[in-house]
Amino acid sequence: MAKLLLGNSLKKAADRMPVLKHFLWGIEALVIGAFFGICALLSPDRASAAGRWLFRLAGPNRDKTRIFRRNLSLAFPDKSMAEIEGLIREIWGNVGAVLAEYPHLQAIASDTTPQRTEVVIEGGSRVFRQSGKPAVFVAAHLSNWELPPAAGVKLGLPLSVVYTPLQNPWLDRMLYKAREKMGCSLVPSDGGMRTLIRELSRGRSIGLVIDQRVDEGEPVPFFGIDMNTTITPARLALRYDCDLIPIRVERLNGARFRVTFHAPVTAPEGVTDEHQKVLAMTRKVNDLFEAWITENPQDWLCSKRRWPKDATPP
Repeated sequence: MAKLLLGNSLKKAADRMPVLKHFLWGIEALVIGAFFGICALLSPDRASAAGRWLFRLAGPNRDKTRIFRRNLSLAFPDKSMAEIEGLIREIWGNVGAVLAEYPHLQAIASDTTPQRTEVVIEGGSRVFRQSGKPAVFVAAHLSNWELPPAAGVKLGLPLSVVYTPLQNPWLDRMLYKAREKMGCSLVPSDGGMRTLIRELSRGRSIGLVIDQRVDEGEPVPFFGIDMNTTITPARLALRYDCDLIPIRVERLNGARFRVTFHAPVTAPEGVTDEHQKVLAMTRKVNDLFEAWITENPQDWLCSKRRWPKDATPP
C-alpha cells in the first residue's frame, strides 16, 4: 500500500530511516482514514464514483504507473501506447473505487442488499452440496477482489482467507476491520503452508488471490510469458482431495458486482506425475485469469512486477 500511494522512491527512503518511516505511516493512515470517513458518509455508488474520479486524476502521476505501463505492454503487445495510457487511467480509477468501497464492504455483500452482489455457481463442486468437504478457492486482483470471501460466507461456507499484512500497522488495522465484517476468518500469509493445512483439516475452505509473481513459485505461462507462480493451491487441492475453484469478480455498474464460482479445475487425464498435475492445474487457472483480464483489462490491479526484468512480449 505504501508503494502504491507514496511511490517507490519515498518508500525506499523511509526504509532507510525508521523515524521517517513511522512519520509517513502516520500520514498515510491519517489520509486514508479521512478518505474512508468521507466515503462512509456517501452511498456505496457515490463513494465508488468519487474514488474513481479522484484516482483517475491523481493516480497516473504516481511512481507505480511505470509498473502498470510495463505489465500492460507485456500483456497486450498489440495495443498502442495511447490505448495503454487510457487503460492506466481506468486502472487507477478502479483502485480508487475499491478503496472508496472499503467502508461499504459489508453493505455491498450483505443479505440486506442482495442486488449489489449477484452470486453465480457454475459446475457441481462438492463444497456446494453440503458434503463437508472443503475447497480451495483462487481469485485474481480484478474489479473488487475483496468480495469473494463475502460471497462464500453468504453461501454458508466455513471460509478462511489468506491476506498479506501491511507494513503500516495503523493502515493494516483499518483494512483488517473492514475485511473482518464480511464474516470470514482471516489468516496471515506469513503462516505458510502449515496454516493452510490446519484450516483444511478443520473442514474450512481456504481462499487466496494468486495472480501476482511469487519469488519462490514455479514458472508458469501468463500471457505467454513464464511468471513465477504459486503452485500451493493446486498442490493442496490434490493432496487433500479438495476442489480447486477459480472465482471471478465482475463490476457491473458502480458498486454492483457479479461473483462467479467457476467449475473446479482438474488435472488432465493420463498425467500420473503429481508435480506435473499441479503445474497443469496452475496453468489452467492462469489461462482463466488471462481470459478475464483480457476481457476487462481496466479492472486489473497490476501494480507489482509480474515478469522477469528482461521479459519481452511473446
